[in-house]
Amino acid sequence: MTIAGFVLAAGLGTRISVLSVRVPKPLLPVGDTTPLAAAVARLWDAGARTIVANAAHLPEQVVAAGLRLGIEVVVERDGPLGTAGGLAHARSALGSGPVLIWNGDVVADLDPAPLVPAGLELARLAVRDVGAAGTGNVGLDAEGRVVRLRKQSFGVEARGAHYAAVMGLSPEGVRGAPTRGCLVGDLLIPALAAGADVRAVVTTGLWHDIGDLASYFAANLARPYVSPIARVTPGIDVRRVVLGDEALVGGHGLLDEVVAWPKARLMAPLRRAIVTPDQVLEV
Repeated sequence: MTIAGFVLAAGLGTRISVLSVRVPKPLLPVGDTTPLAAAVARLWDAGARTIVANAAHLPEQVVAAGLRLGIEVVVERDGPLGTAGGLAHARSALGSGPVLIWNGDVVADLDPAPLVPAGLELARLAVRDVGAAGTGNVGLDAEGRVVRLRKQSFGVEARGAHYAAVMGLSPEGVRGAPTRGCLVGDLLIPALAAGADVRAVVTTGLWHDIGDLASYFAANLARPYVSPIARVTPGIDVRRVVLGDEALVGGHGLLDEVVAWPKARLMAPLRRAIVTPDQVLEV
């Protein structure tokens, strides 16, 4: 069985447009990596033999990143296709086996290998923060089957959880993806209503969705990093920071909870800020 990986990297990033207007969200710096690079590494480690990403917003940047990472990038030129449509558009590049699908705005310490569906399962979803029935956006029965998605119920719920935006789809599920629409709303929910077997796999590792500015900031502070080629003026008190390649820090005093992109220029003292080569954003 040959496993493929697919990274959903075509989103417009409207909730974080102050940053993604010039850099696609999957390529925003997070610690010493990007969401796209981190997802690709996890998918390689999980046994994916082919990895594909899609692109729509600033596609030339995603294509260039794909070349560096050794993956294929499928560009969507016919308007937003949605997550299901993006998968359908990339089907010919993914082969005929199961596909591990990773949302390009998620950075997580998550092994996707257990998400490969087995037997007659249509899909497996990574979930986190398992709690009482009715909590979260996913409901599970006592055997770990998914019986609720987006407030629609399909069985007796024993526990609730949150979808971690990483899933595995069987070959049948991949073939069934509509050419436009959403993987959850237009593929999984109708399949569950028809009696499909969709399972959940619980993950407990570090997880962040970088969809908005606050969550992007939190994802970086959870992965502190100082590039060996960043330059910091001696005597500055450097604490919880991310300093990208060739970031230059001047001034004096405290530098804490600061995310500085590659080639950013900043002055201490500074706290709770995101610094790009073009702007300083207070968080």
